[in-house]
Amino acid sequence: MTILNLLASKGYLLDLNREIDQPVPIYKSFSQVMQENLVPILGIILFLVIAFLIFLILRKRKRTDSTEEIQVQIDPYEDALNEIQGLQKQHPPLSSKPFVFRLSEILRIYVERVFKVPAMELTGEEFMREIASHSFFKDRYDQVLREFIDRGDRIKYSQEDEDDGQMKLLLENALHFVKDTHIKLQESQNPTSETPAHT
Repeated sequence: MTILNLLASKGYLLDLNREIDQPVPIYKSFSQVMQENLVPILGIILFLVIAFLIFLILRKRKRTDSTEEIQVQIDPYEDALNEIQGLQKQHPPLSSKPFVFRLSEILRIYVERVFKVPAMELTGEEFMREIASHSFFKDRYDQVLREFIDRGDRIKYSQEDEDDGQMKLLLENALHFVKDTHIKLQESQNPTSETPAHT
């Protein structure tokens, strides 16, 4: 059989419309590679974004925890004592009105930090009502705080400066309140242990 007879018997060999297998090209364009691997690439990008967000959240939480730890390390009792003693030793001493404002601020910050009462935002009357409703202050310190607030208000709104005796009395009341509440808190937290007296 001749080649022509063979080609004639196998007509598809002469059919130009017949699809012919093409070899896979060795080189692919960037867009072709991207199209073929779109799903894995998007998965990797999504994973990296999520990992970065988790890293940021953990970093922020660690920073917040360290800030809270620093705040916890500052004892409100020791801080209040130091502030009152610093006010007592200040030279030259403050005049009566700034003295009372500062002493009242120290006392209110102490109450706010220890007893979670929004003392800095309250007026004298509101402060007394809030204290009266607090379980720790029930039947305690009403007289001391009332005298401190009343005497402090008289000095704040008086036209004349008060004498050193009034300042000293206010200072002693504030010190007594801070020290005594600290002792009572320790006793309530450790009822079986003896609490050393503070000077």
